[in-house]
Amino acid sequence: MDKIEHKHSIIIIKNSKNEYLQYFDKRWNSYLFLNCKINEKEDIEKIKDKIVEQLKINKSNIEIKFIMDKVHNKFSESAKTYKKYHHYFFYVNINNIPSNILKQEFIIGDEQFKWYSMTELENNDRIMKVNNDIVSFIKEWENKKIEE
Repeated sequence: MDKIEHKHSIIIIKNSKNEYLQYFDKRWNSYLFLNCKINEKEDIEKIKDKIVEQLKINKSNIEIKFIMDKVHNKFSESAKTYKKYHHYFFYVNINNIPSNILKQEFIIGDEQFKWYSMTELENNDRIMKVNNDIVSFIKEWENKKIEE
């Protein structure tokens, strides 16, 4: 097992219909939550830069809140081996979301994006094969929020 911790942020962006923004990752051949490599949970500027890069929005419109972190082993589709991941989860609010990003499916540059409800994520075989852990962590967090 890989002893190196691979640190990534998981970027949770929701729309008014309670759907989660996903992008299509060609290496994983699946829709995934936006994410980026980070060194520490304080790397907020790096996360903002990633959102700006992918969604082409104004950085000043991005609000980020750290919500949890999880360390776990996961099969890497791109490396074809198990890795130890340290995922930092961030909830992101985007003020003044451009109308093109509110469409159910859209393309920016050469990246495809799509909004998914939690049920749609859970019913998508490919997403659940490669990202069941992340979807489960987020669902667990959402359920805790409701209980509070």
